[in-house]
Amino acid sequence: MNIVRFLTEADVESLLDMDDALEAVERALIAVEIGHGSNAKRTRTSTGPARLNLLGGTFRDEDGRGMIGAKTYVTGSGGAKFWGMLFDQAGSLLCLYEADRLGQLRTGAASGISARALAAPGARKLAMIGAGYQALTQAEAIVRAVGLEEVAVFGRTYDKAAAMAESLSSKLGINVYPVKRLEAALENADIVATMTNSQQPVLDVCHLRSGVHYVFAGSNNPANAEASPDLLGAIDQVFTDDVEQAKNEGGTLIRATEAGKLSWAEVRTLGSALAGENQCRDASATTGFVSQGVGSWDTALAATLYHRAVSVGVGSMTEINGEPVKGRR
Repeated sequence: MNIVRFLTEADVESLLDMDDALEAVERALIAVEIGHGSNAKRTRTSTGPARLNLLGGTFRDEDGRGMIGAKTYVTGSGGAKFWGMLFDQAGSLLCLYEADRLGQLRTGAASGISARALAAPGARKLAMIGAGYQALTQAEAIVRAVGLEEVAVFGRTYDKAAAMAESLSSKLGINVYPVKRLEAALENADIVATMTNSQQPVLDVCHLRSGVHYVFAGSNNPANAEASPDLLGAIDQVFTDDVEQAKNEGGTLIRATEAGKLSWAEVRTLGSALAGENQCRDASATTGFVSQGVGSWDTALAATLYHRAVSVGVGSMTEINGEPVKGRR
């Protein structure tokens, strides 16, 4: 009988860091692009205010091992609890894990990877718009991926921006500071990242600057949008994680396409840039990455988590038979 390993948030925190996430998510993006992975689009269904969210993905690592993952969580009560499952390619459940921290790491990592691939050479300043728990890992990933020297943090409340700046400065050892005005954050920024739940655009076309890379990471809901259609339509190259999933839930992209400012045919996957289709970066061009978050990222990072947990003996072994039942399909 296959015994399932259970990993808590504390286990995840002890076993994974942002460098692990940057490596795993980049592998997942390339794997999907070359046909060695796939995403199961996020689906949502509700009862009253409670909304069930489900997504998944597959991933084949460099050793050819196939992994399958699924994540589920319920929102609508003012909070959420994230659960992840990792299966091998035979269908055996290997691991059940608490998935909040892993989700923060992989979401931030994707934005960092986009900045490393798409930002102009010599980038030194990030403008971080948003100061919530997901914004912290966005900023950390972008700084680590690119090697930035400076981060300006702007949030709805100055106190939260100041607290985030202090935490990030201590962790990264660079100049991170809060600002009270959006324009102050954007001044001389080489990379601009938003992580908000805003239903109205945070940035408009008047905020567009030559050579800047923009990351919009908070609108995986058709009701939300962080960039105006005019701004998104004016960006030279627009990328996303998964075009089909974006058509379902990417509020920022949906509004731009519905307004006729951008066509879906113009939106490329970030994986295509990583796989070698974006080798000549014009330093004056603007680029944008609109992130929804996809299941293959969770699967790739969960595989790293599982193999490391096994190697160091971390986690609780639960007497759950994770093997497939013969004759079922």
